[in-house]
Amino acid sequence: MDLRIVMADPAGNRTAIVRTPVPAALRAQTAARIMEIEDLRAEQVGFEVLPHLGGAGRLEMMGGEFCGNAARSYGYLLCTERTERPDKIEKTGEINENEKRKKTSSLEKKHPFPEREILIEISGHSGLLKVDCEFPDISFAEMPVPDRIDFSAEGYPLVISEGITHMILENRDPDPDLVRTYVDRYGHGFDAFGMMFLCGDRLTPVVYVREAGSLVYESSCGSGSLAAAWYLAQRKQKQPQSRLGASAGTGKDSVAGTEHPADRRRQRGKGTFVYTFREPGGSISVRLQEDREGRLRGSMGGFVRIEKEITVQVL
Repeated sequence: MDLRIVMADPAGNRTAIVRTPVPAALRAQTAARIMEIEDLRAEQVGFEVLPHLGGAGRLEMMGGEFCGNAARSYGYLLCTERTERPDKIEKTGEINENEKRKKTSSLEKKHPFPEREILIEISGHSGLLKVDCEFPDISFAEMPVPDRIDFSAEGYPLVISEGITHMILENRDPDPDLVRTYVDRYGHGFDAFGMMFLCGDRLTPVVYVREAGSLVYESSCGSGSLAAAWYLAQRKQKQPQSRLGASAGTGKDSVAGTEHPADRRRQRGKGTFVYTFREPGGSISVRLQEDREGRLRGSMGGFVRIEKEITVQVL
C-alpha cells in the first residue's frame, strides 16, 4: 500500500498519522510495518477515519487505545489546515500597502488567525475532545479524568482511565525485567497499559498496547503525565482510595503526601494545580482545576511539531 503519512512530534513522542484509509482488520499489522521504518522513528501510529460524533476529524490508534499526545497532535494538524494564514496571500502583480491591508483584514475576519480550538474524536474516548492550539508549536488537549485509583498487589497505584490504565512507580528507574513482569501480570487486562517511572519531576513512560502487541519506551506520554498528576493531586487532597490485591506497600502515608517536585501550583484559586514533568523527549505540563463539586478537570500539553506530509510504501 502507498500511504499518505504526516509525522507529528509532540515532545518527542513521534506519532505517524495515516491519512490514507486502511481497513480496521489491517491496522495493527500496518502500524507494525510503519514503526519498522527507521527514518520515521515512529513510537505510535494513528489512522484518520470519518468522524461519527460531529468532530472535525477522528483518529483511531493502532490498538484502539487512547493517546493524549496523538489527540493534541491531530487537533493541531487540523487547526493548521483549517486556518488560511494572511502570510500565505498570493501576490499577483503590483499591489499597494492599502490593498494588501484590506485583503489581509478580510481574510482575518473570515478565517481568524490562528484558529485556537477544535473538537476532535479519538479512539478510547467516547465523546468529543477539545484541543487548544497556541501557534506556533504548542497544543493542549482536554483530557478525560481517570475513573479511579486502585492499587496493585505490590502496592503501586493503578490509575484506571477510559482507554488506558497507568501504573505509577515512584522512585523507580525503568528496569526491563520489571517491565516485562508487570506487562505479563497486568497488561493483558487492559486495551493499553502504561508504566510511569516517576523520580521527582522526571517521568519515564513505558507503554504496552495489547491489540498491537507493542511495548515502547516512549519519549513522552500525555495520558501517563495526566495519570501521574491526577494521582499526586488526589494524594494531596487526601481523598480515600480503593485498593486492589492483598497488601499494599504504599499504605496510607503515601496517600497523605504533601508537596511534590513536579507540582507548580499557581495561586489562581482553590484547587488549581499545574504539574510539569521532564520526560526523555521534552517537558509535558498538566493543568488540573477543581470544580465546585470538588472534581478535578484537566488538560495536558506542550511542544508539538507537524512535519510535511509524505507517501510511504508499506508491503
